Amino acid sequence: MPKKKRGGWTLDGEPAARFSAKQGQYLAYLHLYRKLHRRSPSEKEVAQFFRVSPPSAHQMLVKLTEVGLISREPGAARSIRVLVPPSEIPPLEDDPEEAPAPGKRSGRSAAGAANVYTLDVFLIGGPLPEEFEGQTISRTIEIRGDQTLEQLHQAIFRAFDRFEEHFYEFQFGKGPQDPAGPRYVLPQMLTKELREPSMAGDVGKTTLDSLGLKVHQAFGYWFDYGDDWWHQINVEAIQTDGSKKAYPRVTKRVGKSPPQYADEED
Repeated sequence: MPKKKRGGWTLDGEPAARFSAKQGQYLAYLHLYRKLHRRSPSEKEVAQFFRVSPPSAHQMLVKLTEVGLISREPGAARSIRVLVPPSEIPPLEDDPEEAPAPGKRSGRSAAGAANVYTLDVFLIGGPLPEEFEGQTISRTIEIRGDQTLEQLHQAIFRAFDRFEEHFYEFQFGKGPQDPAGPRYVLPQMLTKELREPSMAGDVGKTTLDSLGLKVHQAFGYWFDYGDDWWHQINVEAIQTDGSKKAYPRVTKRVGKSPPQYADEED
């Protein structure tokens, strides 16, 4: 029996995918290209990346526009904008042809239980307006051990009421700001041209459980390589949960979220 598509739920209880795995990879590429270059790619660049003919790339972009996943200004070059929320865009795979279908959940143990990490995320640096100086600003987040650093980033992004994505990384050195220690970064930073010795892995493929975290351990999260929002993340507890609660989730907020950009308050 066919599954229900586009919105709603599939018959096996999973959220229905808004787009195919292949479309998801195009969305991921368009989204990440814009973050890196502050503009959209040309159709030629899209074709080159996916190793397809220009007409094939054009047809895909037309289809994405028709189903409301991207928008384009008629006659304007480099005007593509992704309309899908960043949290729903899959990570860009090294080989787009091997991309997993969107909506796949991480596995759990045979008994259905998973480790749940309680993390206190403190904002310790960034372009803070004067009225936020000296304040404690933190968010407590619970996240399963089989979820990834990318999902942790998304939870922090929402918890601090941010609206525009940028590059980010997690640092596991001697302190929350130690670029010499192991760093987990976005996949496009792991290319031959950009990779550095301290880069240990892809945030989209690294689970919390794989990091060997301990209670009272602290690590760093750096958001936006330009404005430099620095955070310290403290591991407050690690427990086992076999319930069907939705994770990650914010359980506590201390302090108002500062504006992502100083001119938001103008």
